[in-house]
This record gives sequence, C-alpha cells and structure tokens, in this order.
Amino acid sequence: AKVLAQFGVERSHKEWQPAKKIYRKMRDLSRYRIQLQEQKTALSNIAHSKEYSHNISTDIKQSNKKLIAVLDKEIDKIKSKLEDMVATDEQVSDCIEKICTISGVAIQTAAGLVAEGDGFLSFTNAKQLTSFAGYDVVHNESGTSIKGQTHISKKGNRYIRHLLYHAAMSASKHVPEFKRLRDRILERTHIPMKAQVAVQRKLLILVYTLCKKDQEYEPDYFNKKIAQAEA
Repeated sequence: AKVLAQFGVERSHKEWQPAKKIYRKMRDLSRYRIQLQEQKTALSNIAHSKEYSHNISTDIKQSNKKLIAVLDKEIDKIKSKLEDMVATDEQVSDCIEKICTISGVAIQTAAGLVAEGDGFLSFTNAKQLTSFAGYDVVHNESGTSIKGQTHISKKGNRYIRHLLYHAAMSASKHVPEFKRLRDRILERTHIPMKAQVAVQRKLLILVYTLCKKDQEYEPDYFNKKIAQAEA
C-alpha cells in the first residue's frame, strides 16, 4: 500500500476512461469468432485423425462433419454482425477502411485489432501497444550459455497475437515490405517463427500508425523517403 501511494504521488496519471460501447461490442464478437474458430480447428484435427484411423464408425465421422458445418454457419453470422456494427460508426469505419488498405488484412482482423486496443486511444506510442500485445522483447541473461538470447514475452493480449498471426502470413506474401523483413530475419536466424513474429510486430505498429495518423497504407512509402533523402 505504501509503494502504491508513493507511486501515485510521484507520478502524474491520466484519469481512467471506459472504452466506447461499440469497441466493447466489437471485441466481444471478435473474441467469440476466434473461440469458435479454435473449436473448428480442434474438430478438424479430430476429423483428420478419424479419417486415417482403422475401422472408425461412419456415425462418428458424420457427427464430426455436422459439428463443423454448424460452427461454419455461426462463424459466418458473427462475421456479418461484426461488419454491420463497424458500419454504424463513421469514425470506426473510416479507421478500419484505412487499415484494410494493407494487403492481407481483412475487415474482421482490422475490427478485432481496433476493438482489442479500444481504438488505440489510451496508447501514446507504438511501444506501449506492442508491450500490451506481448511483443515486447525479453533479454535472457541467466548464465553464460544462453546469455544474449531474446524472446517476446507473450504476456499480453493473446487475441491480438491470434489476429496478427494469420494476417502476417498473408502480408508477408503480398506486401514487399513485410516479405523483405521476413526473409532478412529468416536468413539471419534460420528460425521461421522468429521471422513471422517480427512481421506480426511490424504489422501491429503499422496498423497503429495508420489509425492514429488517419492515413492509408502507401506500399512505396519507405522507397519515397529514401529517394527524397538522396535528392
């Protein structure tokens, strides 16, 4: 209690503000869609195992297919509801449209990221957001054999990381900026997941920047900056 009191006296703090109602509703829908998708993945894995198992009853296989079909139907409903909700707020819709100018980022991903970050209103810089999402780098200096090794903390918002996982896979194929980053990290570390995480982190920072600056993504932005500097 003493430490908390001292912390409150020594530093200036912003007054807490609840998230906008639309962000809370969007977040609930986005998380539910992810949870349903995870259940579908689990059922798909079961279907795959049953397909290659010996003498499995057709009733089990049919039951599994029915469950997957039901989940597909519900996932589509949630996607539609999320898109309809985005359309009800002009400011939110405009922010998400700008994020979707990044190739590989769908409206469900953009809406989920904006909702999880409460519109990014409480973040003053990208570093705070990456830490919130669990992309902050942790240095491991215990002993000498592993001194210098680093990894991301993963102590943040898992839903943001889930949304970025699939978006980064697509972006690293279709966006030259992210493809170069992935290839550079992969060449240096020879660890595909590490390269993919680097793309996820950079993509999150880009999403934050576009939303904060109210700008669309420019694929040749960095090349133009380099050309201007050389001119």
